[in-house]
Amino acid sequence: MKETNWFVETLEKEFLVDVNKDQVSYEGNELCLDEIDESLIPSEMTEGLPEVLLFETMIFEDEVGTEWIGIIALHPSNREWLLQIILKDGVPVLRKRIEEEN
Repeated sequence: MKETNWFVETLEKEFLVDVNKDQVSYEGNELCLDEIDESLIPSEMTEGLPEVLLFETMIFEDEVGTEWIGIIALHPSNREWLLQIILKDGVPVLRKRIEEEN
């Protein structure tokens, strides 16, 4: 799965975490923008996005007990990636908005 591959590769390359892909948990949810806590995604990052987004969430606990959560926010109709987020023990360490290619 594309989202899980992004999560594993980002943890390994950007955060030097050794990841066993078989130990990554995964779930999907649909959320309205007003349901998203601003500490997770600031409102300026969601300006111009659809009112409802699909969230693909991946969770991994490393060998020292650190919980890593990867989140990809997708457009609800075409599944285009709109946001990438990684949390380390609940604290955002990566937040990126994916801009449309023109």
